[in-house]
Amino acid sequence: MAIVDKKVELIELFYDLIFVYAISRLTTLIREPVNGIMHPFFVYLIISFVIIQVWLYFTNYINRYGKWEVHDYILTVVNMIAVIYMANTINTQWNQMALPFNISMLVMFLTVIGLYYIHDRRQENKNNAAHNSIKIIIIVCMIYIVALIALFSNNLRFAIWIDAVAVVVGAFLPFLSGDFDKGIVNFPHLVERFELLTIITFGEAIVGMTYFFDITSLNLRSFFVFFIVLSLFATYVIQIHRLMDHHREERGFKLMFTHYFIIISINLMTVIFELLHSGKFDPLFESIVMIISLIVFYISLMANKSYYKEGVVFTRNDSIKMIICIAAGSLIMLLFNNTPHGFLLGALVIACGNFIVLVQIQQKFLK
Repeated sequence: MAIVDKKVELIELFYDLIFVYAISRLTTLIREPVNGIMHPFFVYLIISFVIIQVWLYFTNYINRYGKWEVHDYILTVVNMIAVIYMANTINTQWNQMALPFNISMLVMFLTVIGLYYIHDRRQENKNNAAHNSIKIIIIVCMIYIVALIALFSNNLRFAIWIDAVAVVVGAFLPFLSGDFDKGIVNFPHLVERFELLTIITFGEAIVGMTYFFDITSLNLRSFFVFFIVLSLFATYVIQIHRLMDHHREERGFKLMFTHYFIIISINLMTVIFELLHSGKFDPLFESIVMIISLIVFYISLMANKSYYKEGVVFTRNDSIKMIICIAAGSLIMLLFNNTPHGFLLGALVIACGNFIVLVQIQQKFLK
């Protein structure tokens, strides 16, 4: 069956910009190190997953049912306002941000419930994916209500663990939704939405990269950072945009979950670049976090090879080449992390090496 492309509307791009702003605000949690260690790193990860998850729930609705009627616009605007408000609550003082953050998240999820509910009421058969989505999001909302109760009871530590539970439940509960009609998912639209969100996230990386370009002096570090970011972006484009078969009937679970980690890893690398430029960070810890971020980025990216076009082949030798590049670059970073040039050279080996491997895969496919 032919898959019909669904146009990404301009308001969806505006929505993405607001969410990337929210994700970029999270860097305030880890820009200021405490005793050479990111603070509070766990809170950063939990909130990152929560924010991306609410973006995903909204995106899934628009992908499956959105027709941009009046109610779609109204609830989307309410959702966006809640996102901005939530983003501006983010700071290193969890006791200050926890309450408004959880209220904002609850409002965002309620708007998505509203969208699904209106669609579900129009359907004669209530036993469908929209109805199941409502049940899932209601469960997630109930968990956030528990977190709010914990906050009103002055139990901050318990509240953040409840938020972590909300992430896990929201991520894995859809697997238990029973039979699912893949035909309601417009896979080309879904891929394009993730591509656009990732590209905008790379835009934040470019902003962080510009700190190295000192107009008063030319330095090698600026070129290193530029080609690292460029190689990462080009690798993403080849893997997701060129090698994947977008026109297929697919639910896209793997695409969804891997992009959680792709976006978070790009954001972490952006923070590392900024901290490297400021000179406020512990070199060894910075190297370790950068290596982990790069490994997570490539593992998440290559997990999508199951969506390859017919004829694209990722061999064991390709996998070995990528591992060698990561190992060699990591070794350079760890051995020479006391100098910015050594650190960046190692990252460049990893980024450029893996880019070359993907280019070779693409060339073999095009022959």
